Amino acid sequence: MNWVTHEVLPAIRRHGAYISSGKLEELMQSPDTWVKLIRTLQQERREKTMLKAKIKKDKSKVAFATAVEASKDGILIRELAKILKGNGINVGQNRLFTKLRKDGFLIRQEGSDYNSPTQKAMELGLFKIKETVFTEPDGKVTLRRTAKVTGKGQSYFVNYFLAKPKTKVKKVTKKPSKTTKSKSQKKETKNV
Repeated sequence: MNWVTHEVLPAIRRHGAYISSGKLEELMQSPDTWVKLIRTLQQERREKTMLKAKIKKDKSKVAFATAVEASKDGILIRELAKILKGNGINVGQNRLFTKLRKDGFLIRQEGSDYNSPTQKAMELGLFKIKETVFTEPDGKVTLRRTAKVTGKGQSYFVNYFLAKPKTKVKKVTKKPSKTTKSKSQKKETKNV
């Protein structure tokens, strides 16, 4: 501590900088070391200026992201698909459901829990469940559960899909029945 208060700070006050005696000796021996030191300082200043400009530019985005993460209300998965599309991730509602099931965020198994958040996704705080009591015209009362993406989940999924290498989701197509031939089969028949 004495070294800082007795040597470093007084040197900074007198000369505007502190250079150790070993570095000072090196600087005196080689002018190239001075040039290298000055270029390094210039590069650091440029980087610092660029980072300050980026912070200033991103200030509103950071404020928005912070507000989204802190929000109590969730959004539907179709709305998340729109947010992702706005961030350059080409996905619609159905493909997003497919990706979320494939990546283990939604339950894949057909049944009453299909497309419900997995335990992992709930523990991460990515979803919340909204339960609504619905009375059908015949008087039967049912409970509907809707998965909603939390603010934390919105930020998580935007970052998750931006970081993930882009892969195409295969579209499910119907296989041609035995009685109808596909276009390629018809061409083969004509060529024979």
